[in-house]
Amino acid sequence: MVTDDLSPTTDETNGGVDARTRILIVDDHELFRQGLTSLVTKEYPNAEVIVATTAAEAFNAVENATGLDLVLLDLKLPDADGLDVLRQLTARSPDTPVAVVTASESAEDISAAYQAGAKGYMLKSSPNKVLCHALTLILYGETYIPSAAAAVLSAPRLKNDGGDANPDPLAGPVLTPRQRTILVLMAEGLRNSAIAARLDMPETTVKVHVKGVLQKFGVNNRTHAVMTAARLGMVALDPGQPGDDDPE
Repeated sequence: MVTDDLSPTTDETNGGVDARTRILIVDDHELFRQGLTSLVTKEYPNAEVIVATTAAEAFNAVENATGLDLVLLDLKLPDADGLDVLRQLTARSPDTPVAVVTASESAEDISAAYQAGAKGYMLKSSPNKVLCHALTLILYGETYIPSAAAAVLSAPRLKNDGGDANPDPLAGPVLTPRQRTILVLMAEGLRNSAIAARLDMPETTVKVHVKGVLQKFGVNNRTHAVMTAARLGMVALDPGQPGDDDPE
């Protein structure tokens, strides 16, 4: 449902996101805002979507909403700089994840957004399935780092004297702590059900994290992800474990 009413909602559940889940969309572009709202409500029909078109409306929503679970923030707003808004939102409501949804592919914006506390950086040109995947990861408490952003964040910085820093040739993709844990268990040959039991979490949540690992490695199955991670020194392979070409 889409609403500006911040009253409590019912307790129905749907795919890990229940009717108490509240998502704030902050974007002044009406067409995109409507499209993103439609995508969110289609993916999470029981969630409540609150909309804001300015920084002032966003701050008001964050201050007055009860149990706000996610903010989707555009960097181009009519009354404030989006990065400043991001910093203020994370300062005012540190327990509410804020993800950037923007047209900007600037390496400077990507780096600044994560430094300011963003839990994700999504391009408006991304396919719907990518946006949905990112939303799910963030709602499950992860940080979504797309491959383009990972490349920016892991790029070697220049030395203070102007010389080039030496990049690590074995640097791998940037994984969240939970993704690293699951990657290690994947390398042990555990399937999703076994990983779920080991970590005491729903198997659906494990699948979300596995998909995130595959995406960051740029592969389409577990075997390739594990083999790549082994080559990069990120995991140790047990030679007694059989291969697994399942995508998840």
